[in-house]
Amino acid sequence: MNIHTLKCRAALVLALCLLTSCEKVVLDEDITQPATSEAEQNVVIRIAGMDAGWGSDFSRALVNVSEVCTRVNFAVFKDGQRVKYKNQAAGDEGFGTYSLTLEVGNYQLLILAHSGKANPTTTNPAKLQFTNPGSSSGTGYTDTFYYYGNLTVGNNGTQMSINMTRATSMFRFVTTDVKPEKVKKLQFYYEGGSGALDATTGFGCVNSKQSVFVETGDELTGKTLQCDMYTFLHAETGSVTFTVKAFDKNENVIYMREFENVSMQRNCITQYSGKFFVSDDPKTPDPQPETPKEDTSSSFTVMVDPEWGNVFKYNY
Repeated sequence: MNIHTLKCRAALVLALCLLTSCEKVVLDEDITQPATSEAEQNVVIRIAGMDAGWGSDFSRALVNVSEVCTRVNFAVFKDGQRVKYKNQAAGDEGFGTYSLTLEVGNYQLLILAHSGKANPTTTNPAKLQFTNPGSSSGTGYTDTFYYYGNLTVGNNGTQMSINMTRATSMFRFVTTDVKPEKVKKLQFYYEGGSGALDATTGFGCVNSKQSVFVETGDELTGKTLQCDMYTFLHAETGSVTFTVKAFDKNENVIYMREFENVSMQRNCITQYSGKFFVSDDPKTPDPQPETPKEDTSSSFTVMVDPEWGNVFKYNY
């Protein structure tokens, strides 16, 4: 064997090694699971509808899940490993329904409903990390519902209609004075909550520094503003600190206010209202809570009820 042949073989081996050593990181949205025929599908999971109202009138019409959330994520686990999953977006055929094939046995089922711009990775139900688009202009974290529980598949398959639970709490920021023309966007920076959800507990599982930008274009000049921020608390109640900044067209901060230790509760709204565009000096809010209303959320087993619980209002 001559030297030229040895060099060629060495080059070929090196090329093969390089090819096999490069591994692409694959995200949930990059993977397509093989389809199964309807005849093979023995499990059907449905979100039948949502009660999109805010009051306690049980006669309200139920609406489709696409009118409340724009994304639904299904995942099935066995012995701690994800074995099936499906990501859906509003407009997809069968949005809110997942038909699949599973062998007889016991599994765990995860469902998320939200309106994020991207799907969280669902490989670990104890840490569902949501993408934070707040590093640039974006919609931020959104209202999120979840379900996590056992799924038993028998010889005749199974059908489930799921009642989901709200995982988020909301901070509502309201200005009682109108937006000046020079204000082009707001930033909400907050600490104390979580940007990741543990679906096995229903609470946040990381200590996040969340940031969301809200564009306030010329069409909002001369109008009062309302901005809603969402987070996952680490327990049923918690304290979150919010810093609100207003920027001009040159990215200069022209108004700022900090709200420390804002008391929040899961499935409840904490609303702060006041004059924001008149002073840059932080001011401790004067608590003026409304009398909490009775929680009369629907208990229909086939519904996801997005009705919020109490609304706590404060003036700053």
